[in-house]
Amino acid sequence: LTRSLTITSGDQSMFEKAQGEKVTLPCTFELSEEDEGPLDIEWVLIPADNQKKEQVIILYAVDKVYNHYYAGLTGRMQFTNLDPRSGDGSLDILNLKASDTGTYQCKVKKAPGVQSKKIQLTVLGK
Repeated sequence: LTRSLTITSGDQSMFEKAQGEKVTLPCTFELSEEDEGPLDIEWVLIPADNQKKEQVIILYAVDKVYNHYYAGLTGRMQFTNLDPRSGDGSLDILNLKASDTGTYQCKVKKAPGVQSKKIQLTVLGK
């Protein structure tokens, strides 16, 4: 039986927070010996408006974090763990704004495995 990459963060896939608060969107994972490629963790924002395309907001690839894709969140988000290779690709979003409401998808890739998990975030007005 081959174990492949699995996302282990629990079943909670909906979060409600007030504006100005911080949220941690969980994305923990386990790798298997089969997975040999470089680790790649990508968080994508899937807009509520289907007319808009999904947007990469933060990416961890080849030991570097790239987080300048999405101006709306610049400076307000970070990986929870400084070293996502530890199996924790969770995302912190600070000082929440109503516009942060949406569906966030964590994609973890390490060849040959790819797994993803969607989390719905609702930011409530004060």
